[in-house]
Amino acid sequence: MTIRPCCLLLVVAFSLALPAQSKPAADSSLAPIAWLVGGAWTSDVKDPSDNSVTHVENRIRWAPNKQAIEFNTDFNGQPHYNGFYAWNPAAKTIAFYYTNSGGELTIGTATPDPDGKTLHQEFDIMHPDGKTGHVRSTLVRDGDNAYWFTVFMQKDGNWAQVFKIRYERK
Repeated sequence: MTIRPCCLLLVVAFSLALPAQSKPAADSSLAPIAWLVGGAWTSDVKDPSDNSVTHVENRIRWAPNKQAIEFNTDFNGQPHYNGFYAWNPAAKTIAFYYTNSGGELTIGTATPDPDGKTLHQEFDIMHPDGKTGHVRSTLVRDGDNAYWFTVFMQKDGNWAQVFKIRYERK
């Protein structure tokens, strides 16, 4: 063995022996929302204007590197949302990003209540025409396998509930 491969082998072996420096456990920053991971969250949403029903299925899982929580949401079996939650160390917040099948991009933050039951989300939706909209939502846990999802939008300067639906884990 020549000197160069021997040194490379020692460097690799030494680096593997060192503990990771000041890196938290892979999922610790996302622990407040880890309860969402696993199974398929479903809801049948009835449109009051025409009584049509949209079946929503949201699959949430850890990213392979355990540094993000990914989600895919289908409406009536068709892909609609694709996104992820990740820890933003600079802002010290849980951030989320997703796109939809219509070309919108959504960027926001998720703030869990200390009790672990409610998640407050605040986000901006960038529409394909360049316009933006500011929205808020909450996820309120209802046991281990259900939650209420409520969306709020501004109307005349005040936040008003737009809809509220219940998701159940299957």
